[in-house]
Amino acid sequence: MNNIPSKIAAAAAAAIALFAFTPAEAQAGASTATPKLGIIGNYSDAEMTSLHTTGGAADVLVEMNWFQAEPAQGHYDEAYLAGIATRIARLTSLGYKISFNAGVHEAPDWLLALPGARYVDQNGDTYTDSKEPNLIFGTQYRTLATRYLKKVFATVGRNFSVVRTGGGHWGELTYPFKLDPATGKLRSLYFAFDVNARKATPTPGWKPGMAATKGQPAKFLKWYLNSLAAYQNWQIASLRSAGYLGTAAVLYPSYGMRAGDFDKAVATNLAGTSSPEINGEVQRGYDATRQIAALKDPKVVVYGTWAENADTIAYLSGLAKAKGLRTMAETSHVCLPSQLPAVMAIAQRNNLAALYIVRLAPSDIIGNARYLSAAAG
Repeated sequence: MNNIPSKIAAAAAAAIALFAFTPAEAQAGASTATPKLGIIGNYSDAEMTSLHTTGGAADVLVEMNWFQAEPAQGHYDEAYLAGIATRIARLTSLGYKISFNAGVHEAPDWLLALPGARYVDQNGDTYTDSKEPNLIFGTQYRTLATRYLKKVFATVGRNFSVVRTGGGHWGELTYPFKLDPATGKLRSLYFAFDVNARKATPTPGWKPGMAATKGQPAKFLKWYLNSLAAYQNWQIASLRSAGYLGTAAVLYPSYGMRAGDFDKAVATNLAGTSSPEINGEVQRGYDATRQIAALKDPKVVVYGTWAENADTIAYLSGLAKAKGLRTMAETSHVCLPSQLPAVMAIAQRNNLAALYIVRLAPSDIIGNARYLSAAAG
């Protein structure tokens, strides 16, 4: 193990090739490179330097949000944008490649106040718990998001290892969710009843939980899930039209719907009593199988947000490989330092392009980096 530091340094020096792969290589599983180490969190320059030179971290996430960048429609906060550009330059000078999130899922209030710009559930309640805009059904507002992205890339640049996309809560590919304040459990809510969704639904007048007379549950759920998959592809196309031609990372949350879950939910008329609905996978649209199969752009990486769950990462990697794509992942916000050796073993076993460690102490990351570098060379 005496040559570990040199292996880590070599991994860091290879940061420019963080996502250098071809679909053919991904399909064949030809790449066996050690997953690159990425960092997510607010660290000092000294900590970032140590994470890079000693821990072998090659990539760092820079995030911004739409509501700060465009506080009034068509009017941008140039100082905020300049601050993001400065941070990117500073981290680049420390040796990092930059992964980037433009924060389209955190929309400005002026947009959210427009008709149909927020989600509405089957009870007629408008979702206001966070700032994600309803661009799944409010397609008339998508041009505003693309215009924002054009401004961002023109100001802060386009030289990113990946640009993250998902468009839902926490930037992931998902519909909203709400918890019952009394029990803390997930409420069974389907967010497809705003003015635009009601015009597009294949089951007018029917709501989840109602009796089915004409196969409404299956028709509704197929449309509901397909709408999210279509939104995924629009987001990627929007990055392209805004001027970013590099790798797009689509964030797939949680465990995800698996074989049979669609039928289980439909069998109970989407009443929220089937096992996948109780877990919230169905209502939130966690159908990675459908979504990854629908991908059309070859410059996409499948991004798992639960790196410590071995089954989830293996599942996503298999779906990605079938499409000729690579996979990357990040640890969840509840991952413990003691889990890092296992997390890094999962990353190696599934040939991840990169593994991001989220908001853990630099000493814990550096202390465990040897597990990620062990297979190098």
